Amino acid sequence: MKELKKFISKINKQDFRRYFFFSILLIITIVAVGTFKITQARYESATKIKVSPNLAFFVVDVGSQTGEIQLEGMLPSETPYLYSFNVSNFQNGKRANVDLTYSIEIITTTNMPLNFKIFKGSGSSVNEIDSDTITTDVNGVYYRHLLINDVSTFRFNTDSTDVYTLWVEFPVSYKSSPKEYSGLIDLVDIKINAEQVV
Repeated sequence: MKELKKFISKINKQDFRRYFFFSILLIITIVAVGTFKITQARYESATKIKVSPNLAFFVVDVGSQTGEIQLEGMLPSETPYLYSFNVSNFQNGKRANVDLTYSIEIITTTNMPLNFKIFKGSGSSVNEIDSDTITTDVNGVYYRHLLINDVSTFRFNTDSTDVYTLWVEFPVSYKSSPKEYSGLIDLVDIKINAEQVV
């Protein structure tokens, strides 16, 4: 007991208060950061993220173009996720100088059990997808191909833009297995193939 009293009497009270204050501040900071990460993770897993990136394709010449959408943070829901993309025959004052037709192909990585539809124009309820097939590459990776067989035509003498909506459904029936699909990302490539009208 005497030794403890001697030890306490040798402590500089001003230094002790300063170190004690910084120690308490450090502990509060660590607890706050830890709590924030837990809260943020709970929030992210409980919200329905509905993003709508606008992809734009400019068909001013013959050839193919590809744009990518990453479907991440999706949760099974009764409400579909909607993504829009546009196809135009002009860009920066330049327009196709011949009539062009274009077709659309959607390629997905099949990581998640999703349903897809494509609607052309605003307010349309007609699914434009004509075929839905699955292929495998040399590495055994599965890809899903959604094709629109009907080609659209752009006339060379008029600026035109077609607006599409990619409708993605993560069926609510998968709510019972959230761990299986948590953190998965499905990549979606939208490929536009343009050809000259002959």
